[in-house]
Amino acid sequence: MKKHILVVDDEQSIRELCKDFLEEEGYKVSIAVDGQDALEKMNYDDFDLYIVDMNMPRIGGFELMKQIKQKQPLAVVIILTGYSSIEGAVKAVHAGAFEYISKPINAEELSDVVKRGLQYSDDLYGPLQKAFEPADDKVSKSEPNFLHGFSPEDKVDFMALGRLKKYDVGETIPLSDEGLGSIVVLESGEVSVWMSNTTIDYIQKWDSWGEENFILAGSITNSLRAETAVKVRHFSRKKLLDFFTYKGEKLFQRFTINLVNCIFLKWRKAIQRIVMLKLVTGDN
Repeated sequence: MKKHILVVDDEQSIRELCKDFLEEEGYKVSIAVDGQDALEKMNYDDFDLYIVDMNMPRIGGFELMKQIKQKQPLAVVIILTGYSSIEGAVKAVHAGAFEYISKPINAEELSDVVKRGLQYSDDLYGPLQKAFEPADDKVSKSEPNFLHGFSPEDKVDFMALGRLKKYDVGETIPLSDEGLGSIVVLESGEVSVWMSNTTIDYIQKWDSWGEENFILAGSITNSLRAETAVKVRHFSRKKLLDFFTYKGEKLFQRFTINLVNCIFLKWRKAIQRIVMLKLVTGDN
């Protein structure tokens, strides 16, 4: 897939020059006439790199870069500047711009900076960006990970304990034993996981959440939100304990080990994402 670049400049000649040259280099290029136009385009399209003029009406380059970073913290922004605005361009680089290019634009310099900017993004942020994206549809599971090692009969009996509920886009999915249950399993759709105001994960079919709430009752520290129409199966802690009392200690130990493994893998990824995002945004 072609890398998508947004060129933002109030000078038509500069916009067309950058667009024509970068398209010849094999990139997909969109243009915006000023900062406000750029923000509006970001509402309905995704970009891999931004080329932003320093001095523009309505919203200048420095303010635009800050708003781009608020919407897309990992964005690579290249600043265009005249000789009279070099000081401002340096300030923008210190504030998070990848680099600046002085006008008049040199085609070879533009090509080099764009290539390095995209490579920088792929090398440093590629794994993090993918971590925020929903899993590939080609990757599928047939059951929750915490059922590993269960017999087919035990799997059927376990799943029958859950209460199936539907949620529409934007609805919050409860994670509480006071309500529907401490563990949820997603049977269809896609759900985002939030800690405070930060997305820390996405879960899809047969993914589970809330395992730590079974091991340590009342330890809920995050929330779930339906990103599509979803079907979720809720499991009550009491029903699960009764189930394992009947099934025996050996199966309960297997289940507990599975939960611990799920929690370890899940929170290791979440911590890596949060730490990397804080480093990228400079947020304390």
